[in-house]
Amino acid sequence: MPTRRTAATPPPLTDSDVAELREKVTAGEKPRVVIRAASAAVAAGTRGNVIRVGNPKEGEFIVVRLGKDEVPFAPAELGIAGRKAPAAPATKRTAAPKPRAARTANRVPPLAVTLRFRDGEWTVEAQRGARRVARPVSLRPGAVSALAEHLDDDQLRDAIVEAVESSRSVVEAERAALRAKLEAAEAALRDYDARPRRRAGQ
Repeated sequence: MPTRRTAATPPPLTDSDVAELREKVTAGEKPRVVIRAASAAVAAGTRGNVIRVGNPKEGEFIVVRLGKDEVPFAPAELGIAGRKAPAAPATKRTAAPKPRAARTANRVPPLAVTLRFRDGEWTVEAQRGARRVARPVSLRPGAVSALAEHLDDDQLRDAIVEAVESSRSVVEAERAALRAKLEAAEAALRDYDARPRRRAGQ
């Protein structure tokens, strides 16, 4: 299963941020924002697209699309993805000793995680350096959609979501065909169960 990416919490939206979001939405754009704090329904760090900026007197007037849901938020509950909070004043620290050469030589190789989509099935595998850490493991389409919501690259996110929705449409078509076949079979069975009409005078 994919792990949720952790990152520093961005600062809350300022008045100028809200004004800029309003201009982008009016121009037809759907700017990305990140949820700063977790709630009962939304996890902290979740990203979504702003689709409407209403009246500030309403409190929660910035409407964000999260998957198929449209959820209102207050500016303090949202931040700009990738923006960092102002750095704290620097404090004087004693320089730490440099690591030994042996420790540098034993540095862990980088980990490469690969997500694949083939024949309607999603898999993920991992490799550390030249060694395979895990063989391909199947992923639920819902888990892939959740992962896509945390990607800042719009083109990559849209490509993954498009593949998930395309597979979903195929499954829905198969379900409709099976349902129609079942209904036809049930109608045929009712014909077997129907009693013959009695003739007049009998």
